[in-house]
Amino acid sequence: MSDKTLSPDGKFMWTGSEWIPAPPSTPSASEQKPSSILTMQDSVMSGDIVHNTVINNDTTAVTSAVIEALHQLGMLSQKDLKGTPTILVEDVVLPASFQIGDHVEYHSPTNQRWLDRCQVVGINLDGTYRIEVPYTDTVQIKPAVVIGTSPGTIRPATPPYNTGDKVLVDWKGYGTYYPGKIAAEYEDHTFLIHFDDGDVEDNVEWSRIEKLAKDSAEVQEYVESLSEAETELIEAFKVFDKDNSGTISAAEYFQLLTEQGDNPLSVEDVMYEFQELGITENSDIDYRELAKYLVGEEMATDAVQLKPEVIIRDAEIRDERLYGHAYAHPKLGEARIKSSSIADITFDERATGYVETRNTIYVVGPTGWKVRPDDHPFNDVNNQFYTVQGAGTSKCNGTYLPATEFDGVLSYINGDVLLLRWRMGNGDQWWYLADRNSLDSKRGDYYRVKSSSDTPPRTGWVSDDQTEGMKPHPTLGNTGDQSFNNAFFVGQQVKVEWDGSWWDSIIKEIDGGKYLIQYVGFDSSWNEWVDSNRIKTTSS
Repeated sequence: MSDKTLSPDGKFMWTGSEWIPAPPSTPSASEQKPSSILTMQDSVMSGDIVHNTVINNDTTAVTSAVIEALHQLGMLSQKDLKGTPTILVEDVVLPASFQIGDHVEYHSPTNQRWLDRCQVVGINLDGTYRIEVPYTDTVQIKPAVVIGTSPGTIRPATPPYNTGDKVLVDWKGYGTYYPGKIAAEYEDHTFLIHFDDGDVEDNVEWSRIEKLAKDSAEVQEYVESLSEAETELIEAFKVFDKDNSGTISAAEYFQLLTEQGDNPLSVEDVMYEFQELGITENSDIDYRELAKYLVGEEMATDAVQLKPEVIIRDAEIRDERLYGHAYAHPKLGEARIKSSSIADITFDERATGYVETRNTIYVVGPTGWKVRPDDHPFNDVNNQFYTVQGAGTSKCNGTYLPATEFDGVLSYINGDVLLLRWRMGNGDQWWYLADRNSLDSKRGDYYRVKSSSDTPPRTGWVSDDQTEGMKPHPTLGNTGDQSFNNAFFVGQQVKVEWDGSWWDSIIKEIDGGKYLIQYVGFDSSWNEWVDSNRIKTTSS
């Protein structure tokens, strides 16, 4: 029979006037291959996994298709095991607080990565933040987040990397971190990475990079273990790489899967998956990339899965369960919640509470409690948290958390207001309540008191020609001093009785035993002066 004219995929034959299905062909004995070798013509891909470059033998696409085939065959875990052991990376230095307009990174629980170009747009009364998070086609407002390094938190948005820095990088977003070096930084916040094993990856997103904790023995052990496992697997693949090209054919890897190891896969199963994904016998696989993925997947099986973190306010504990108003709960959205039984409660240095249940960690800001637990840091009479109350300049009122040092002692911060000691040129020392953004100008000072004490004085605060604060002058006390905290003060959030119901309100002014209050959510036309018998604290 004369030579047939076949279509490129071998499925159709030209008769001279039309294309018809090609008859099956039987190879000669010399052309036949062992059944364990992949023998198939270029197949049509499903289109769901890889693009048409697989047919054109794009090595990267073929390797990705092989990885997907291994998933389908059950050789690789289907779990998304992102994350690198915390012992391997340097701690991020977190500020005491942010202010409106600050640019931050937000750790998206959905995307499991840090998102940059976010901005603080508001500060809530419970000490949490509202931020704008830009996505591809929209900007979302996250209503309540706290400072931290875990999902649902924010941290400074200054790239902590410089060219030449040693780093750990989530290679190709597969979830395993490999050691490398920053070779270049681009204007779009991406980086060129030179890995220690010789690989190169360009345009790596900032969110896939962690600074290496270089002096850690655990880091050295992790890197050595990773390198040893990767080298061992690459050397095994090299046996099939006769021309030292860095690739092996799909047919050779087919043999490995169906003939090697304690439990080889069936020829039929592997053949089916390869055909479905458009992998042909002549497709080239980058075995270095495949080895990197296989090693990383194996090490990731020991990764600890993080519980989702949910911000909650108006929190209180009753009957070993947590009650309050949750933001962005993964199942309930924004709603009042009652948790399952509490497994553990911890507090960080900012007095942020972490209430762990079986499936969730609830995060309560420093002042986000309706009823503070007995072991809350604010209840300790020896703590380093202070409350300012009674100030005519209401932004000065509130709870102050430890911040940076000034004049050799700790300062304390509440939003944009800093409580600090400062030494004058003549040697006099003063404590100030001042705008943290205007410390070099007296226009930023609200109140002051002359004192060389290492802790802020309770009384004696004044406003004069050197300050901008309004009368009345504030008083200050430790948050653990209950006798001090029971008094009402300007700027305090309270409940006010009106027509038989209690309404959220804020004290605007105090005149003797009278209090000018503003109802939350209502304009100033609803403001009224009330007696103390119509007021109670939010924890009452």
